[in-house]
Amino acid sequence: MIKLRGTAASPGIAVGPVHFLDRRRVRIPHTNIEPSQVDSEVERFRGAVDAADRALQRIRERLLATHGGEHTAILEAHQLMLRDEHLLGATVKRIADERINAEWALRKSVEDIKSALEAVEDEYFRERRSDVDFVGDRILRRLLGIEETTTEFPGSSVVVAHDLSPADVAMLYRARVAGLATDLGGATSHTAILARSLGLPAVLGLGDVTQQVTSHMRAIVDGLRGAVILDPTEDELLQAKRRAKRWTATFAELDRNRDLPAVTPDGVRVALLANLELPEEVEPALQHGAEGIGLFRTEFVYLSRSEPPLEEDHYQHAREILERLRGRPATFRTCDLGGDKLAGPPVEREPNPALGLRSIRLCLRERGMFKTQLRGLLRASVHGSMRLLFPMISGIGEMRQAKAVLDVARAELRAEHVPFAEVPVGAMVEMPSAVLIADLLAKECDFLSIGTNDLTQYALATDRGNELVSYLYRPLHPAILRAIRMVTEAAHAAHIPVTMCGELASDPLAVPLLLSLGLDELSMGAVSIPRVKSAVRSVSAAEAREVARAVWEVGTPEEVESVLRAYMARACPTLVKIDEG
Repeated sequence: MIKLRGTAASPGIAVGPVHFLDRRRVRIPHTNIEPSQVDSEVERFRGAVDAADRALQRIRERLLATHGGEHTAILEAHQLMLRDEHLLGATVKRIADERINAEWALRKSVEDIKSALEAVEDEYFRERRSDVDFVGDRILRRLLGIEETTTEFPGSSVVVAHDLSPADVAMLYRARVAGLATDLGGATSHTAILARSLGLPAVLGLGDVTQQVTSHMRAIVDGLRGAVILDPTEDELLQAKRRAKRWTATFAELDRNRDLPAVTPDGVRVALLANLELPEEVEPALQHGAEGIGLFRTEFVYLSRSEPPLEEDHYQHAREILERLRGRPATFRTCDLGGDKLAGPPVEREPNPALGLRSIRLCLRERGMFKTQLRGLLRASVHGSMRLLFPMISGIGEMRQAKAVLDVARAELRAEHVPFAEVPVGAMVEMPSAVLIADLLAKECDFLSIGTNDLTQYALATDRGNELVSYLYRPLHPAILRAIRMVTEAAHAAHIPVTMCGELASDPLAVPLLLSLGLDELSMGAVSIPRVKSAVRSVSAAEAREVARAVWEVGTPEEVESVLRAYMARACPTLVKIDEG
């Protein structure tokens, strides 16, 4: 029996025979071409792009026929990437300028894009590297004449691969596989997002699972714990099947409560919202019980095109979101990218991009770009209930400058007689400096939103993507909990609401503490909403305050977790049993 740990990318438990799907890289030829061959080589490359586009379109259409449009946006994004100037245009230029074959020119273009993405600390954007790889691989295989195989998968098999693209996930779902396990990938990859959306259990980032599997092996994929067991004992198989049955039944029961409010037994109400990035994710989020969007990432508008987005692009994108929500609220976070991710002239690479020119800092330097986004969002505000959120705010000066650009956008629209709503404006608290001045910041805002992912990294000086120090990344660290308390107290003293939109918001174990702190809204991945709602409806606010008093007296993340787990085992035993097995 072999036990491996990875990233719990999509919840659920799968048991079945292993089916190895070979997604290893193919060998890339490198040859020089004559000037007379340039045109034909460019034509060959464009033909491969067209063929890859048609293949993705076929997969989209099949998924559209079975699930409607809500699951196809990621595949559409890959189709857009095929035509992106940084990939298509750069490859064509290399073929002509360097007189090299299309395969090698494509490889160099892909590596350039991935190198730029590598510089970003944010895990979400680092994961976009895999999308570039997937798109490049699709073109490359067609250049090399490697046809896509239509492998038959054994019923209810566990698919093991080095890496899987979103298109692979869509095909495997249609083949009714039980679960997925890969060497590469993370929770914020598009592969993980689609697997969660389709309800396919997945553990990614296992490192070397493909080196451990053999034919005729059985496997357990535990998408709750982030574990894979190869060649399990009969006892392990029996336990896994029992947990899978309990998870399926419990999740179905929780999902049936999606229309019930998240209210404690003693009447304390908390709004449960979803973190989203694509319009097609709205409907599945509502089906899971989301009351709106607590964090909508607007970066897709920038990353899905080769030219800077126009005001109309921002308007149409935001309008679609608001109309799909049918009156429910949505918080739009303004551009949270670095300059090297934006279409346009290349930006000099920074030695430490995570602490450099990105997010609100970039927006305040590129005010024309920032105002374009704000005008588009303001125009869309008349189509629903919108809030605006400025990310990476480190001080009052940045907040005031961002609001000043917003005021200019408003004044221009008024002068042009363009209607817009007076939307609430908030700051994202994800830096220690913002925590320390939360009382001052609250006076400048209509609401505050705590981003616990970055706050934990910055406050504990640990990169969760660095395996040497990732063990220090603990959102339940007493220092992080005290930071959250400072922010909530400052917000409520200023009589404004406070939201949490980091991963901690999705942890049912943390619910008693978050209730005691007085969080008004919790925003999370949609699939987590039913479990968090069940926890809220099981925990008395009065008891939560008692639990919190015990938490403030302990000094380590492990002790905090122990206190919370002991209480939740009594208050909401079903959820704890699912997690513990």
